[in-house]
Amino acid sequence: MITGLVALLGACSYSHNATPVKKMKLLRNQYDEAAYQIDTLLNNSPFDMAYWGVKVVRATTGEVIYERNTGKMFMPASNMKLYTTAAALCMLGPEYTYETTFWTDGKIDEQGVLNGNLFVQGSADPTWSWRFHDDNYDSLFIRFTDSLKARGIKKINGAIVGDDNIFEDEPLGYGWSWDDEPYYYGAQISGLSFNENYIDHKIVPTKIGEPVEIIPYPDTDYLTVEDSLITVGPDSATKYNNWRKRAKNEGWYKGVWSQADSIDWDALTVENPTLFTVYVLKQYLERNGIVVTGDPVDVDDWMATPDYEQYTPIFTHTSHPMWDIIEKVNKPSQNFIAETLQRTLGAEFGEKGTDREGIKVQMALYDSLGMYTRNLTIRDGSGLSRLDLVSPNTTVSLLQMMWDHPDRDLFIMSLPQAGVDGTTKTRMKGMPAAGRVRAKTGYVSYVRSLSGYLWTMQEEPIIFSLMVNHYTVPTSWANYLQDQICNILVTMDE
Repeated sequence: MITGLVALLGACSYSHNATPVKKMKLLRNQYDEAAYQIDTLLNNSPFDMAYWGVKVVRATTGEVIYERNTGKMFMPASNMKLYTTAAALCMLGPEYTYETTFWTDGKIDEQGVLNGNLFVQGSADPTWSWRFHDDNYDSLFIRFTDSLKARGIKKINGAIVGDDNIFEDEPLGYGWSWDDEPYYYGAQISGLSFNENYIDHKIVPTKIGEPVEIIPYPDTDYLTVEDSLITVGPDSATKYNNWRKRAKNEGWYKGVWSQADSIDWDALTVENPTLFTVYVLKQYLERNGIVVTGDPVDVDDWMATPDYEQYTPIFTHTSHPMWDIIEKVNKPSQNFIAETLQRTLGAEFGEKGTDREGIKVQMALYDSLGMYTRNLTIRDGSGLSRLDLVSPNTTVSLLQMMWDHPDRDLFIMSLPQAGVDGTTKTRMKGMPAAGRVRAKTGYVSYVRSLSGYLWTMQEEPIIFSLMVNHYTVPTSWANYLQDQICNILVTMDE
């Protein structure tokens, strides 16, 4: 079966060792020839049980080069992030920033004691993460500590209250699967968050028969982890799993870890990101010389609604700009930040900070710009929900809208570059298409998408959307076909 498939797919690929054959002048022009090759590739692929949606157009004219099932509805997986980041860039603007203010209801005495509580008023800033701070888990909270010390604060004689009320308390996306909750891509959403609401774990093999060393980043005991992951000899294979109990901050790692494998990383999410944020903040303050006598508290458990008009601001932290934020969404395909952006649209332009309000704002934007939205169904901001439904027509229409937008270059630069970075870093390597494709991937079980822009060898810009749903063959076969289609398009005008 596999041997036959390799032969079949190999017949559709370009041999790097074959003697080049001079192209013949055919009755078909370059676009028709590319369409013919794509049709041949898909018609002979082992995806009989699945269905493909493909649309390819010339960016400058909108002329259709190829289409297949373009009006059908597909689960887009992380292609949904194209919709979210485009709306955030258009509505909020490339220089938009989040501002988080630290307040107190007390006074600072001459001995440096803050006799009162510290309130952290969340703005839904998603950038409190190593991803925005040179892979450093500590620098942001150390900066906060220094800001408090600069105000002369040596001790806080009160609690640290985390205020997440910029968003409604809806920690998960609509239609998310319960068994995704423990893992980083299913992290909870909150108006006050740290480290994207999960804890990284560095896994270090030890002596044979002993548990591996599991080191948390950031360094916190907020999540307790049972370590039943045992080190085995180098002739054995690593096999393990991990989990977090529902609605609890208790997790475990179980299985075996081979000494032949080097140090690696995994992660578990946290329950109640708001409490997590102020809990870790208190730990950082105390480790760096500021005593805190009170407890970390989620504002939902506080005695009263904070009255910031009566409080004193201590300092305000400003996030990275939106153009940087959308790049941190699209290149690594980060779900938590995408969900935050969608709720931010609701908070800024709708009635409240929810995904439903954010979706209303998105749809109003698309309609106002004349985008094709027939049957477009958005249920979350990241594409983790299997209830999202889009068509190749809709996605190409979105990409065309952004091609014509003043911030086109920022949007395109936020997308992974094939063979270079992000989720397409290993795609199309060694092919002419490498470096010439900027596209967003998408994957959930039985779904694979790739949509974006490419440039031919003669530098003509092309917009494309490639989607396949309901396949049961390995995802690598879908990747192969998508890469080959991009290569056909890139080389069609050689």
